Amino acid sequence: MKKDKLKNKKKQHMKLLRVIIIIFTTAWIAISCERMEFGDEFLEKPPSVDVTEDTIFNSLELSERYLWFGYGTLPYGLNVNWSAKGNKMMMDVLESLTDLSQSYLSWGGANTLYYSGQYTAATENGSSNTKYHYFRERNWEGIRIGWKFIENADGIPDADPAYIEQLKAEARMIIAVHYTDLFRHYGGLPWVNKAYDPVDDTFLPRMTALATLDSIVALIDDAIPHLPWVIEDVSNWDGRFTQAAAMGLKSRVLLFGASPLFNSAQPFRQGQAADERMTWFGSYDPTLWQRAADAAKELIDKVETESGYALVTTGNPRMDFKNGYYQRGNGEILISTRFRFRSGGNWDDNYYFYQSAWNYGAGLPTKELVDMYDMGNGLPITHPESGYDETDPWTNRDPRLYETVVVNGDTYQGRTAETYIGGRERTNPAANICATGFGLRKFLLERNAATSFQSVVHWPYLRLGEIYLNYAEALNEINGGPTAEAYEYANKLRQRVGVGDLQPGMTQDEFREAVLKERATEFAFEEVRWFDLIRWRKEDIFQTVNHGVNTYLEEDGSFTYETFELPGIYWQENWDPKWYLSAFPPNEINKNYGLVQNPGWE
Repeated sequence: MKKDKLKNKKKQHMKLLRVIIIIFTTAWIAISCERMEFGDEFLEKPPSVDVTEDTIFNSLELSERYLWFGYGTLPYGLNVNWSAKGNKMMMDVLESLTDLSQSYLSWGGANTLYYSGQYTAATENGSSNTKYHYFRERNWEGIRIGWKFIENADGIPDADPAYIEQLKAEARMIIAVHYTDLFRHYGGLPWVNKAYDPVDDTFLPRMTALATLDSIVALIDDAIPHLPWVIEDVSNWDGRFTQAAAMGLKSRVLLFGASPLFNSAQPFRQGQAADERMTWFGSYDPTLWQRAADAAKELIDKVETESGYALVTTGNPRMDFKNGYYQRGNGEILISTRFRFRSGGNWDDNYYFYQSAWNYGAGLPTKELVDMYDMGNGLPITHPESGYDETDPWTNRDPRLYETVVVNGDTYQGRTAETYIGGRERTNPAANICATGFGLRKFLLERNAATSFQSVVHWPYLRLGEIYLNYAEALNEINGGPTAEAYEYANKLRQRVGVGDLQPGMTQDEFREAVLKERATEFAFEEVRWFDLIRWRKEDIFQTVNHGVNTYLEEDGSFTYETFELPGIYWQENWDPKWYLSAFPPNEINKNYGLVQNPGWE
């Protein structure tokens, strides 16, 4: 009987492998013999030549192009087309599952699956509406491309050995980025450490969460010494991995691992995966916070002693904040991914879906987000000495508010924004483009040809400012409260936009919340907030109803404001910590290669 079961398992593994090989062989077809530089033309040109593995790795140029194709599998947060990777959550955004945003996009994944409570593990078998799919993100494809390159790179003829080591390090980083995102969505994972062939044994059981974290860090550590510190020719090669990119990714994944989702005295939810330490480290380990702090500080020290990286700071707070996330090659963005070089406009061949999806109500800012932005003097709007005026609520606020959210009375499209009911941005209460009472400016800018259309669009997957806040947060946890150094780095981004420093004398809990708020206001709509909420198990926020603001123009030209509750979300009244992690597709579980379902989704 045992032999029969083993044979059946191996048959299942072989079936899985054949599917994977079919998917991944498309990478070979995507190589063209025409020279394509990374920056200006990356992913612009269609494939034109079908080539073999031997052909590719007999040429440095074709080998590079194969690696560039691997770069094309990296995460990208803006919806761009109908492909599975280019259209996750059916034109919606991850922020819509947080307190920062409410979606009115009726067909989007936020409304059809999460708000309605219709999401189940079975949804992951085929839906394109989920926040992250086990296969559709091209994650395993990118991982296989990385290993295939590493295994063949040493045989590339007439190539500088040092450059080959750099390319192999870039391949390791492609693998590490994909595994980082998989880890943040699922916990422990099967670990692929080679490019599997049909004759290989593919029994790859799910590892523990801690083993997965350590394996990602080991990949990054292997890559760091062989990568350049900066990209010299930014016009052509911006977006390729550097030492700073690798060190920054290490900081991100270690901070996530140190947080209470996995690093706690008790698992966030009971289940087989928790019992087997796949969604929990087994106990609380304070040294993980030290590892996170050390990783962030190592990068910070190098940034401060070597040229090449800094926050964008020209003295124009609004422009500096915008350019910090939007502008390629700015020395602030550590990992930049892209789908194509430029966006289009008016439904041409390069049109990006996000430009229209937000017109239909995807990812609208909430009052909860708007209220997080302090006054220009740095004091929270709830502080009695802040100067906040309820009759004029959007004046003299943190400049980042105005470059993230379209608020009534701000400059917009060369005129004054009208988000009041009956205004140009909200012609009626049900107008989806501004249904929460606020419009979205981030990534859309002025929503016109002069700014966001025909623009060089990339995804700021990781920015230097995150590393500063990672370090401040880790120091706070290590020391039982904020140190002077924690304050120093928590204030970096505030100083860039000219708002006052955080108030001194905070407790550990107060400082932690201040840092999380800082991360929300700086990185809103950059897919940071979701992971902050789950890693800190913020069930109170998931259970709280969000709000919008109705603005009314009175006959005398003044405005009045009315706060209203936004439509309810299933988990607000039916919260279950199972929502912290995604479910694995049950079809994948049933292949019996050691994949255990996440707690609550069994």
